[in-house]
Amino acid sequence: MKDRHEHILGEVVRAYLNTGQPVGSRTLSEQGELGLSPASIRNVMAELERQGLLASPHTSAGRVPTDIGLRYFVDSLMAVDPEVNKQLENSVAGHLSSTPERNILLKRATDELANLTHFAGMVWVREQGFNRINRIELVPVSSEKLLAVIVTDSGEVQNRLIARPRNFSDVALHEISVRLNELLSGCNLEEVRLRLQREMESDRLRVRHLLGDLKRWADAPTEGQTDMFVSGQRQLLEMPEFAVVDTIRSLMSAIEDRQQLLHLVEQVEREESGVKVFIGSEHALVNMEQVSVVLSRYEGPANIVGTLGVIGPRRMHYERVMPIVDCTAKWVSRMLSGGLYAK
Repeated sequence: MKDRHEHILGEVVRAYLNTGQPVGSRTLSEQGELGLSPASIRNVMAELERQGLLASPHTSAGRVPTDIGLRYFVDSLMAVDPEVNKQLENSVAGHLSSTPERNILLKRATDELANLTHFAGMVWVREQGFNRINRIELVPVSSEKLLAVIVTDSGEVQNRLIARPRNFSDVALHEISVRLNELLSGCNLEEVRLRLQREMESDRLRVRHLLGDLKRWADAPTEGQTDMFVSGQRQLLEMPEFAVVDTIRSLMSAIEDRQQLLHLVEQVEREESGVKVFIGSEHALVNMEQVSVVLSRYEGPANIVGTLGVIGPRRMHYERVMPIVDCTAKWVSRMLSGGLYAK
């Protein structure tokens, strides 16, 4: 994109984010920063509209940025003042540094996100348990029960009491243990589920019920192990973007139900670092085209990974909100990684 086009797009976006109103060429010309006539600005805005970066709402002479235009602004034109990061660091550190336990830290982080952005702050924490299986042992407990001992690559030991197959000797159980280690050693949970399912379908070991018990264990860490803290959702009710009943109803439903937002969280958790922004239609949440979500991954000890961020109007000051989310995620990671917090 030409420098002049980028400059005008940036000015349109900033003006729109400030006022929420369509931006006209005469308004930009009168500001004097561009040094261009209304006609020259109008020609560039028309070209930006043809490129899908701006749109003309209704019959207004002004234009507003599209989701594509906002995305270009966030990715290529937005600049964050270094002084803002310093101020944020002091603010976030002051509110989070004295928290006595993990859940209090995460709840305060949620409140801090809501207070600083005036949007809904959200923090997810997912107990990973482990990354991969190191080894598995089947220990006879009685004629009816076995203890499955699962040792993870992080050194964690998990135990599960399962039914013992009928008429199986200790020697036969040892052979099954050997086979299970060949099958599952080095696998993550997703691979464990898939391999156990295939083994159950073939039933080569003749221990389908035992494999079923192990698969239920593998499924368990993803059930009920995700906590979510939310703060500030009432602040959204005061914003004009959420005056539409369908929008606010869908938003509150997504926050309460969680599942609608989890696919965004999972995308962020796959990222190694950085803030991820979902603008308007990019997140594919139903009836929430005027909503944007800003998220970042944070990390703690080996068994903790999570995502935090805010959900608010599409017309938000991204250059301010993104550093808030980024700074909070980095500070939470620093606090958790210090080893001071237990579950």
